[in-house]
Amino acid sequence: MSYANIQLFPKVSYRFDSVDSTNAAAIRAINAGEWPEPGAVFWAEGQSQGRGQGGKHWHATPGANLTVSIVAYPSHLPLHALFALNQLAGIAVAHTVQAFLPAEWQDAVRLKWPNDVYVGQQKIAGILVQNGLRGNQLAWSVLGIGLNVNEAAFPAELAASATSLQILTRRAHDREAVATQLWQALSASYARTAPDQLAALGDQYHHLLYRLNVAAHYREVATGQSFQGTILGVDAAGQLRLGLEDGTEKAFSLQQLLFL
Repeated sequence: MSYANIQLFPKVSYRFDSVDSTNAAAIRAINAGEWPEPGAVFWAEGQSQGRGQGGKHWHATPGANLTVSIVAYPSHLPLHALFALNQLAGIAVAHTVQAFLPAEWQDAVRLKWPNDVYVGQQKIAGILVQNGLRGNQLAWSVLGIGLNVNEAAFPAELAASATSLQILTRRAHDREAVATQLWQALSASYARTAPDQLAALGDQYHHLLYRLNVAAHYREVATGQSFQGTILGVDAAGQLRLGLEDGTEKAFSLQQLLFL
């Protein structure tokens, strides 16, 4: 394999006052044949159509947070291991958040499957990974990250469920310093997509997994049925493994499950 594939050094190459979404801007550049260099960062002060997983709107006050997308070309990753991209991005964001929180908050930082970063019971960041294929090989990936840095107040519908570094620490943070920490964390996590490091990457992800081994309530989207289950982990395909009350286990794909 080419070890260039497992090296990623994010650097800002494209910066916008406003854009529909940084992921969309990065993908447009790729589709136009520009092929931004590995690690190219698309950074917007504001997004008109920022979104998370499943097309949900991403709230961010312009100029207050980090709304960025990083271009990578992880052709060394087999298609069955694509969830490693979500894992590495989540780990990098979690470690970045921890770096700016006081010691008493460190253990509260968790990765909520499939794409959110939580502090306690509140969301501080979201991740949206989009991939392009060439035949049966991964051609490109765009790692979209929205991190609440200096968001001081959320809309009423988000006030109880969202938080930011500023709210948690009661002070504003230098976004450039937060971004530098994020680039370093992404470089370290991306290196673990090497074939002999994928297991360690998975272990690191599970160490941070929200509700791991904790009984909680969920709803299956297809049936609308609510049930109690215990998160056992996430498999290589990115499915969430839940242990059920009858002793059986069931795996859920993206958009098949709601956390209650």
